[in-house]
Amino acid sequence: MNFHDPRAVLRAHGLWTKKKFGQNFLISAEVPQRIVQAGGLLENDVVFEIGAGCGTLTRALAPHTGRLIALEYDRDLVPVARAELGWADHVEIREGNVLDVNWSSIKDEFGQAPIIYGNLPYHLSSKIILGLIENPGQWRRACFMLQTEFAQRLTATVGTRASSSLTAQCALWSVASHAFDVPARAFHPAPKVDSSVIVMESLAEPAVDVGDPKVFKSVVRALFGQRRKMVRKALKSICADVNSLLSETDLDGQRRGETFTLDEIARLSRSLS
Repeated sequence: MNFHDPRAVLRAHGLWTKKKFGQNFLISAEVPQRIVQAGGLLENDVVFEIGAGCGTLTRALAPHTGRLIALEYDRDLVPVARAELGWADHVEIREGNVLDVNWSSIKDEFGQAPIIYGNLPYHLSSKIILGLIENPGQWRRACFMLQTEFAQRLTATVGTRASSSLTAQCALWSVASHAFDVPARAFHPAPKVDSSVIVMESLAEPAVDVGDPKVFKSVVRALFGQRRKMVRKALKSICADVNSLLSETDLDGQRRGETFTLDEIARLSRSLS
């Protein structure tokens, strides 16, 4: 599929990038194809794309999927993407906010769990990913372009210094891995940071038994919300008798929350549940 430079596409429609939407368009001809390959897309797979934009990634995805729904928030770009994909009857460009998407309904509409692609806006990355994690079984795989620092946290091992609350929540329902990096110069306008492409494989069952998922989330937030504090102090906000909890789970209360592995967090969660 021939690459259409988004700068030329925007000019042809009398449009420009909008900073308020966090728009950074891919102007590298090779990156969209690499993203398609990283997501492991097969011919009979169905795809949901977050952020159609000028249709750059959509054009790369279209020849490799049986059906594709691409969502775009900027109403001015919806007709642009539709014009770019006018040749593809199996592609639908929809206007909407990804935070309003019902993932169960999308799966039902496709008849199978989709693979999700997207060059995610930096300011919405956490909300989008948490929205997927809270809907296990409704998607099969996700391949996202993210700010590199964010991607490093997401793909870190829980219990290492690079991990975060999002790392732990993500690791419960998916396996995240780094695919490749994309320099800032590959975008227009060029952001101040580099980006990375990551792949998240959805798990059919949680990676560990955490008891009540809501309790697990509260434990994660307590540990990472005060990650530099000793766990004995960090857990006081959710547990009246921290000493008994630590004794029951055989965990050292003098450790910092950021050092706890997924299995150890699960032990705390099961005990509190």
